[in-house]
Amino acid sequence: MHKKVCTALALTLSFAMASMPALAGERAALVKGSLVNIRAEATVKSSKVTNLFSNASITVNDPVQGSDGSTWYPVKYAGGQGYIRSDFVKFPVQYQRDEAFENELNQQGFPESYKEGLRNLHAEFPSWRFQGMKTNLNWDAVLNGEMEGTSSLVDKNAISSWKSTDAGKYDWNSGTWPGFDGAKWVAASRALTAYYLDPRNFMDESYIFQFLLHNYNPEEQTAEGLSSVLKGTFMESATASTVEESTAFQEEGSVAASAEDSFSPVSGDNVIVSAAGPGEFVSGGSGSGDSTGGDTVKRSGIDYTGILMKAAETTKQNPYVLAAMILQEQGKGTSGSVSGASGFYNYFNIGAYAANGMGAVERGLWYAGQSGSYGRPWNSHEKSILGGAQFFAENYLNAGQNTLYLKKWNVQGANLYKHQYMTNVQGAAEEGAKLAKAYTSEMRQKALVFNIPIYENMPAERAAIPTGTGSPNNRLTSLSISGYNLSPSFSGENENYSISLSNGTKSLDIAATAVDAKAQIKGNGNQSVEGRDSVVITVKAENGSEKNYTIKLNYGGATANQTSSGSGGNESGVEIIEVGKAPLS
Repeated sequence: MHKKVCTALALTLSFAMASMPALAGERAALVKGSLVNIRAEATVKSSKVTNLFSNASITVNDPVQGSDGSTWYPVKYAGGQGYIRSDFVKFPVQYQRDEAFENELNQQGFPESYKEGLRNLHAEFPSWRFQGMKTNLNWDAVLNGEMEGTSSLVDKNAISSWKSTDAGKYDWNSGTWPGFDGAKWVAASRALTAYYLDPRNFMDESYIFQFLLHNYNPEEQTAEGLSSVLKGTFMESATASTVEESTAFQEEGSVAASAEDSFSPVSGDNVIVSAAGPGEFVSGGSGSGDSTGGDTVKRSGIDYTGILMKAAETTKQNPYVLAAMILQEQGKGTSGSVSGASGFYNYFNIGAYAANGMGAVERGLWYAGQSGSYGRPWNSHEKSILGGAQFFAENYLNAGQNTLYLKKWNVQGANLYKHQYMTNVQGAAEEGAKLAKAYTSEMRQKALVFNIPIYENMPAERAAIPTGTGSPNNRLTSLSISGYNLSPSFSGENENYSISLSNGTKSLDIAATAVDAKAQIKGNGNQSVEGRDSVVITVKAENGSEKNYTIKLNYGGATANQTSSGSGGNESGVEIIEVGKAPLS
């Protein structure tokens, strides 16, 4: 579902390489994919050396045929070398300085840190226009706004550095992340949110489409182009009502397409349209929060191309965008949202969030079944798609949220950081990559217009994608000193304590237990205190983060007294943050 439109990087690109360049030794290239594996040998069965993120600079040598049948490049990168599969390599077109284009970049107000990526795009697509959207918003303020509440979510199976440990978003007592709007989605970390919020990370020929203006242009957006978006998906034309496996839409960066070598990072007032996010890029299911994956369902007798073109014409929205949104929501089409079993359909998952005892899919179908606005009840495929398109035209396109980026990150208008279609931090980029599939080489030569936000006081370097793994839990569940009472009583979140002991005390027996069994503890056991005014117990989490518990030693006080158990019983656990509800009519 879309709210989080909530999966690894995890992001998508086209599988096909246009042609294999004939190399003669080393050549500069870029990584093509959200987070791509570098292997020790030329096979997906080889051990992983590292991961490189989108547009990372690399040097490749002549391609080799891998034992897995794929073509691989020997690759060098800052810090090491290995092998990268060929469909994750891009050879940039050399930029020849264009004074008119440079002047346009300056007039649009693009900072220097934007220009390298835009120059590379201009070299390959000289007709494209890039508009600088001056938000007049401070970068840190925007990031803080998007971190409030549950505006930024990620799949629960993401690596630990992708998930937040902020108050209310991680339970330090149990070492678990609470789900929001269902168990599938948890709060995204600040670092991951910054990565997907930073436009500079997406200046390539696929992800740039999250900034494409959504206005309908019948000369550019055709039924033929729409068919290319739908090919290989559950909305592709089918002659029989059958279930067949589809791999054509398992795109680069997809966990579902496990044979490829893109890294899989899995182990109040918001307009939350739906409850789940893109399953193809997280845990291998469909876009539905209630779907368990499986084969793509192709339905006979449904002219999705015709319905979407009709929706585009009536609502003046790009039909390719509408298609990308549905595919992001529904994945392989196995969700109850579009099966028709209930008698209703909700292709865009509007109103699909867990509430009032209903699951996300159940509530979305309840909304679809109500009489009222947007042509409801949606008791047919066509009515659901046309009504959903009308909903987005009236509530987003007409409100200035006319790109996929702005539907996820509302950094314009009076309702900042709210009224956001998606809560999945990956959603805009992933939908943009799907949308890019619709644009053929010929179509890409036209004057496409991209509206790219610019923030005040941005960091000099673009935000890096976090790659750390392992539990972040570096807290103790108990701390005690034999014969002494800690002051104050032990609490896992409190780092500073003191004890009173008599002069001449030579050692202390310190007992400490970590919440996470994989954490390492130093400074416990029998510790000499001669010449010391404090002792420090260090807890090192599985991910390497450390927390120090300091006990100040006050000499000349009372002798040893009754031991305190030091149990951490006064931590309150996780504060539940209610997910914003959509003001649906």
